[in-house]
Amino acid sequence: MPLTNARDWSLMCDKQAKLMENMRSHFPERREPLTELSHHWRDLKRQLDQGGIPRILPHK
Repeated sequence: MPLTNARDWSLMCDKQAKLMENMRSHFPERREPLTELSHHWRDLKRQLDQGGIPRILPHK
């Protein structure tokens, strides 16, 4: 069952992913974890945009 507010969540996921990506330049020692977080936010956004049931999956 898709979320009724999926569009709002999708926008929030995009903002979070961009925030993580921007933080990488300010915290180079945290680049890898921030990149992984960004990937998770983008994956969640993709799931929401496709109308699926959002699940946080391990990054490959």
